[in-house]
Amino acid sequence: MEGNWAPARVRRNFRIDTFSAICGGVYIAVLVTFMPIVVRRLGGSTTDVAIVVAAPFVGHLLSPISAYLLHGLPLVRVVAGTVTLARATFLAGVLVAATPLMLAMTTVVFFVISVANIGAYTALMHGIYPDRERAQAMANVRIGAAVTGIASAAVAGTFIDVIPASWVFAAAALIGLPGAIAFFWVRYDGTPKAPARRSLPDIARGVWADHKYRRLLLSFTVFGIGNLMNVAVYPILLVDHFNASNSFIGAMTAVSSGTMVVAYIIWGRMIDRGSSIRLTLVNTVVTLLVPIGYIAAADVWLLIPVAIVAGIVNAGGEITFFTNIVQIAPRDRIGEYATAQSLLMGLRGTAAPFIAAALLGVADPRVVLLIGVVFMTAGCAIMAGAVRHIMPTSVPAQRVAVESPAD
Repeated sequence: MEGNWAPARVRRNFRIDTFSAICGGVYIAVLVTFMPIVVRRLGGSTTDVAIVVAAPFVGHLLSPISAYLLHGLPLVRVVAGTVTLARATFLAGVLVAATPLMLAMTTVVFFVISVANIGAYTALMHGIYPDRERAQAMANVRIGAAVTGIASAAVAGTFIDVIPASWVFAAAALIGLPGAIAFFWVRYDGTPKAPARRSLPDIARGVWADHKYRRLLLSFTVFGIGNLMNVAVYPILLVDHFNASNSFIGAMTAVSSGTMVVAYIIWGRMIDRGSSIRLTLVNTVVTLLVPIGYIAAADVWLLIPVAIVAGIVNAGGEITFFTNIVQIAPRDRIGEYATAQSLLMGLRGTAAPFIAAALLGVADPRVVLLIGVVFMTAGCAIMAGAVRHIMPTSVPAQRVAVESPAD
């Protein structure tokens, strides 16, 4: 591992990782912000919107199969190859999509391919960044993505008002491709001996036997069901209730991305100097303010504070998704723990938007948000207990005396 953590190599990989994130930040900001909005404005049903929201989680749901099939391949090639293929597929798909459902399904295909690398990506982040600098380095990389997201969301919102949305999505994907291809140049020697391929049932039994991690996963599942139900409701409210323009939605995303820039710095330093697991609980509790803000907002402009909070919790959630596994998983099983977490995220993320869509047929959107808040609160309570059981035996990682790109 020491060769991978040599200062010159870490800096080189950090620069490539940052360039990839900047290109990807343009693409992802446009896709995540506007695809559910565009689908709804084109006449898509609540189910069509639910498909878009569920798309990343369908990818997570299938990730164990992908991890099994891709096991043993070089991590860099797996990460770079899947992302490149996913963005190229999306670029072609949006140019031929003629209906809201086709746009939604193109989004699903993109995420199924791109999330296939989740286990490889987690293991690679463990391999190319030193333990005590990893979270800060990953945060700094994501700052680049957030900064580009500020500009791209605002510009895309303006363009979508005057030209076909498919052109805007295609342009964003085209910008994202160089970053995906550049990742092939990351240098990582890998471990001397790759672990033997294990069957999916063996992996499931091994992770399930870790009762502390199992309890943490339960809390994520309960909280995530409520949170992702609400995520499916937000575009419906923005279009149908608040009648928010694309330009305003782009501005909201820009505000959220701006907040993420600051939040990444703070979260990265706090995680490297403390506990990723404990900070996940803090982040999860603060997330409750997002749906509460949508419920309480009497005017579209009152959603700006909600966007600020969303930026904070999105930054924390994205980093801790990976650093939690690195903190709690045995070193030789990081990929397996990541796959298990990804699978459960896929299950809840695939189901929750459609549960929300069904409830929207019989209840007001804000009532559905309130139901989501109940699930989220229960998840926070379970997580608090899980953290108390995990933290007494957690031993801080030994600080590695090497220069990091985060310094």
